[in-house]
Amino acid sequence: MACVLSSGFLLDCNEGVGGVKEIFIASWNYFAAGVTQDGDGIITAFTVAAPVTVFRYQPNRNTGAVTITPTASLENGTLYFVQAVELTLGKLDNDKRKELENLSKAKVAVFVRLYDDQIMMVGTTDGCFLTAGTYQSGKAKGDLNGYTLTLTAEEPTQPLFLEAYTVGDTPFSNFSPDIVVDPAYPA
Repeated sequence: MACVLSSGFLLDCNEGVGGVKEIFIASWNYFAAGVTQDGDGIITAFTVAAPVTVFRYQPNRNTGAVTITPTASLENGTLYFVQAVELTLGKLDNDKRKELENLSKAKVAVFVRLYDDQIMMVGTTDGCFLTAGTYQSGKAKGDLNGYTLTLTAEEPTQPLFLEAYTVGDTPFSNFSPDIVVDPAYPA
């Protein structure tokens, strides 16, 4: 039976850090052919026509978040996971306006780099969409001048984690040359 429990969890050490370090976005169509997982459900390879560019977004400090919400119907016997990625980008400008216009129309795959350098893929099976946001310049000088975005996926499973990259390397370096990060990391 697939839903038999297999382990429990004890209290962990207090060493976790919340928040999102970076977000990477690419067209979902590049990943539609699928991902390869190991026995633990870790993504070890992508079935892509290489190379695929993932665009790097750095959210304003303390504004990036990822939330996974199980959504179950006991009456219907169904379960899916709502995966929401939130971020704030500072400063209204024309280049961001044009790119976010494209993002608002696109089906995307979103990769979330957490502060412990784990990377998870949101929208693996069905893709992710921009579902909410504001583009604003506030009333006071200290108010936000920028963009708040929410990207949402509804998936049959929780987001999968990518195989860890080597300490000292950059994100996706273990998937090179299939995945290229733009803007690139300094050498």
